[in-house]
Amino acid sequence: MTKIRKIVLSQRPSGALKETDFTLVESDLKELESGEVLLKVEHISIDAFIRTMLDDRDGHHGKLDLDAPVTALGIGRVVDSRSDDLQQGDAVFGPMGAQSHVIWPAGMLRKLDESSVPARTYLGALGMTTGLTAYAGMLCVGKVQAGETVVVSAAAGAVGSMASQIAKVAGARVIGIAGGAEKCDYLMSEIGCDDAVDYKAGDLNSKLKACCPDGIDIFFDNVGGVVLDAALDNIAKCARVVICGAISQYNDMSSVTGPSLYLRIPERNASMLGFTVDHYAEQFPKMEEEISGWIRSGKLSLPEQIEKGIESFPAALVKLMNGGHKGKLLVEP
Repeated sequence: MTKIRKIVLSQRPSGALKETDFTLVESDLKELESGEVLLKVEHISIDAFIRTMLDDRDGHHGKLDLDAPVTALGIGRVVDSRSDDLQQGDAVFGPMGAQSHVIWPAGMLRKLDESSVPARTYLGALGMTTGLTAYAGMLCVGKVQAGETVVVSAAAGAVGSMASQIAKVAGARVIGIAGGAEKCDYLMSEIGCDDAVDYKAGDLNSKLKACCPDGIDIFFDNVGGVVLDAALDNIAKCARVVICGAISQYNDMSSVTGPSLYLRIPERNASMLGFTVDHYAEQFPKMEEEISGWIRSGKLSLPEQIEKGIESFPAALVKLMNGGHKGKLLVEP
């Protein structure tokens, strides 16, 4: 009998996430009921929101119970079905979790069209937590215009890589913030940023001022903390500050550090607006259509880093939190 191999949360993290906060366990598969399908999980999306679910607090995405499989979005392949809607071999998107197999009602899953892109693209460039998030933040919230100066934090990550490229497609000048010379080179050579700033090299404020002498028109923030403050000190008149995430804060959500330079917002007649992508769900088909077109035309691509084996999930999530990757990070169970 097939066993489910899954990663469960064995203890609440204390500060920075550790691989030892998780345990690999096995369990038996149950019998399929009417309307259900058995899925072999092919790819798991490693996303920052997962970290916000691990503490003993109820956040926007909820709280994961101890000894429960870690919540994660993913791509699965139907290996058995008791549903008329999904057949063996179909690829689907849904809440796969950090596990090798899962059983779900067919109605909870989205059947994917693999005719033009691999199924895992729906976790990356066409993914809700990646490409669609970048699209919503840059175009729906930031409303980027040609000729504007855009700065993206965590620009070498999945969302940042997509947001930077979407801004370039719109005709903006794009500066990416990343940690280390290797990531900055990636932003210039692979993502197409006009300039890149290494925050680890120090004096981020002065470096942003040098790159953006006329100020920042749009700051797309994935980091928060001191990075957000440095950007706020350099915003232009009528700038838009788009709050997508704050990964620098997720290891201690009980004492989130807010921006100390928020008064730059009224001083420069600017705006700051946060969002989550689910608020733009009615626009997902349009977003997917446009991003697919940019992929086909060669205007946009998203490098992937794929870790092998379900046992690699804890290390992959720690890697994400520590900024140890470029592009989209996936686990292939």
